[in-house]
Amino acid sequence: MHILIVDDNESSLATLEAYLTMLGHTPKKARNGKEALAMVAKSPPDLILLDLIMPGINGFEVCRRLKSDSKTYKIPIIAVTGLQDRESNVKAIEAGVDSFLTKPIDEIILKAHINSFAKMRQLDRELEASRNELNTIGEYHRRVAPGRSSTKELIGISPSIKEVRNRINMVKDSQVPVLILGESGVGKQLVAEAIHWEGKHASEPFVQINCSGLQENLLESELFGHAMGAFTGATHSKKGLIEVAGRGTLFIDELGDMNLVAQSKILLVLDSGLFRRLGDPVERKANARIIAATNQDLDQAIKEGRFRSDLYYRLNVFEIHVPPLRKRKEDIPLLVEYFLAYSSLSTRPDKKFAAEAMEILQEYYWPGNVRELRNVVERAIVFSGENETISPQHLPPNLLKNTNKKSSSGSLAPFVMSQSSRYLTLKEVELRYIREVLKNENGNRTRTARILGISRSTLKKKISENPSLKRLVGQL
Repeated sequence: MHILIVDDNESSLATLEAYLTMLGHTPKKARNGKEALAMVAKSPPDLILLDLIMPGINGFEVCRRLKSDSKTYKIPIIAVTGLQDRESNVKAIEAGVDSFLTKPIDEIILKAHINSFAKMRQLDRELEASRNELNTIGEYHRRVAPGRSSTKELIGISPSIKEVRNRINMVKDSQVPVLILGESGVGKQLVAEAIHWEGKHASEPFVQINCSGLQENLLESELFGHAMGAFTGATHSKKGLIEVAGRGTLFIDELGDMNLVAQSKILLVLDSGLFRRLGDPVERKANARIIAATNQDLDQAIKEGRFRSDLYYRLNVFEIHVPPLRKRKEDIPLLVEYFLAYSSLSTRPDKKFAAEAMEILQEYYWPGNVRELRNVVERAIVFSGENETISPQHLPPNLLKNTNKKSSSGSLAPFVMSQSSRYLTLKEVELRYIREVLKNENGNRTRTARILGISRSTLKKKISENPSLKRLVGQL
């Protein structure tokens, strides 16, 4: 990190410079407030260690000027001071100081502060990079390559969605079968399309079939084709999707609903690369790569005799698990931005969600996952009309039904999510409580930490680790 040290004491400057260099950072020194402001204007650092008491322009004024400038207000400022009186601390907080270190500086505590801000900076960069991608993804797929998905459309910065993108990159150029697992609405088809369109077989066909609701003969006919006269109504021969796919990809969706006869034939294709059309004794060569997806528990289906264990092991050469939205809620704001930007329903390109509405989205359980979120955003676009801001009143009733419930003696309402009366985890209860205290204290971290009974550094850590708290603090 590029760190600016601002202090009128040469000894302090030299000590901090040596320690930061040892940690692998790039420190620069400013001996007064005027010099510091000039250096920041020329080359903004990643972090500032700022002495508060200096002749001329003191640290309070330096902080106030930097935090009031749209180009520099995001630079974290750690106040380094020998002052410990409450009045000075309040004055520093009002000026915009992000954290405090008391002289003489404890090197371990300094390192912890720097690491915390480094993580926040990395998160900010990832968010900004994701937002920049949003500016091009929708237009590319709408105008240049409609229907062709890529890993860029798996939007998010959460570790779990990054892992999905990594696994796609690992397998995209391979010919091995892929099994995609995940709840309904998480984007399993998007993953399958990304594997195909980003891989070396992208010039070949991508064909898909949904096994849900198809009768046994119809499913087999669709998959493998049939000869003329194979069954009543078969007036001509027909290629199956396994042939249509050629050297491309056959995507079998809702695999768990495939009947046992079709399962045995798919197993034959995977084992030998051969298949027969219905009513045709001639064996044909299958060249397509097979990707399958299901939201069912295949282990349970095997126990119940509904799914072949040998097919499961043959398909599960490479597994990708797509996480539910409730386990990657930090991705919700980016997904919302994407849906707002590229929805054909919006007449206002500048539409945005109010902070209160976004909080509701992030607290909801999302049983329908990303598909449900998209529907909610599109509904909100319609209900908000020409309004620029989407408010809680524009959201569906099922998202709001517990939002306005007040705590009462003996009531569990504050500890229950809106969906299916699911109880909150202790972590979710803590998050809600921290959010409410921060809002009531207008973002003042010192007062919030005192009310919560924790140290200010612990509160800072909790905020840095949770994007929704970080965003709330930025809005207060």
